[in-house]
Amino acid sequence: MADLFSNFFKKSSSPSTQTKFDWQAGEGAPDDYPMQIVAGNLSLSDGGSLYVPDGATLHHGWGRGWSSHIVGPELKSLPNRLSLTFFSYTENQFYEGTFDLPYEKILALFQAGHYSPKDKKHITYDEITTGVAPGGAVSVWLTSLDRTVEVFFGQAEKSDTDWSAINDNPDYPREGYVRAEIEESLSPEALEALQENGIPFGRWTDYRPRYSWQLSVTGFQMRNERVSTVLYFNGERDYLDLQPPISSDKPAEQQAVAETRAVPRKMVFVWARPAGVQDLLFKVDFHSGEIFAAFKQLGSEQQPLQLELRIESREDKKSHFVVWLHSEKESLELKRTVFETWGARKQKKE
Repeated sequence: MADLFSNFFKKSSSPSTQTKFDWQAGEGAPDDYPMQIVAGNLSLSDGGSLYVPDGATLHHGWGRGWSSHIVGPELKSLPNRLSLTFFSYTENQFYEGTFDLPYEKILALFQAGHYSPKDKKHITYDEITTGVAPGGAVSVWLTSLDRTVEVFFGQAEKSDTDWSAINDNPDYPREGYVRAEIEESLSPEALEALQENGIPFGRWTDYRPRYSWQLSVTGFQMRNERVSTVLYFNGERDYLDLQPPISSDKPAEQQAVAETRAVPRKMVFVWARPAGVQDLLFKVDFHSGEIFAAFKQLGSEQQPLQLELRIESREDKKSHFVVWLHSEKESLELKRTVFETWGARKQKKE
């Protein structure tokens, strides 16, 4: 099973020595917890800088960039430092922090790039996304057409930034402004959940553990033997191949990362059915509490795990899609997983 960084990794004729790339800066925040970046700056390794987009109310998904601004030269150095001031609406609280970024890791990932099933060629990353969350959580991801990879996670400190950084209209008091932004950003159901349960501080740290797990399928076949999209709770995104090519020349860093992945949140794939029967597009949504408890129980000692998608017949003699998580000694069925299906488009001939 290929890992998050090295699916379809293809060796170039010589190692890349490129240090400048065509990339943009983006920003994001989790669903249902609106945030706003007040000011952000990415310091580049050659002494330049690029600002992080600011001013928008963010609540569109952890790991997802909301906006990106094309500024500076087409080819730019990569960042080694991030400074940031942001506001958490659900807390009515400012945060700020300055962080050293893992430049060598970022550079290695940009230089290696990855194979893109969507583009059908080798590509590299084109956006560096900064995410902010309640409690001062800060994450940085590299993003491409097919892949999002976390490269940094840190903790900002509470700040007494003046409210005028958000709104300097004296006729619109802070409390009313904050309340209006929350009500506009959240659905009625999400607003009710926030009022009943409060803010889940620490959630975005809890999303980060990685496990050594592989994917398998039983009783059916995926089109191209591939999960076209995997979304992870920690904001990462990838595709997974059931039979990836084997490479003996992966860099040492990729070899190490190949052993672990974050916990999956959602998978999308096409069920390739017999000739004359329409293929089905499947979306699989895992229940956060259930799947994290299962991974924690079975993977507590970092033993290898297998996440199995299976079609099986039960008492009613009908076929059912089920999900199991296996270790060498124990198996758990993930009964709260939700499946949705649609008729899939025909596969284009290559």
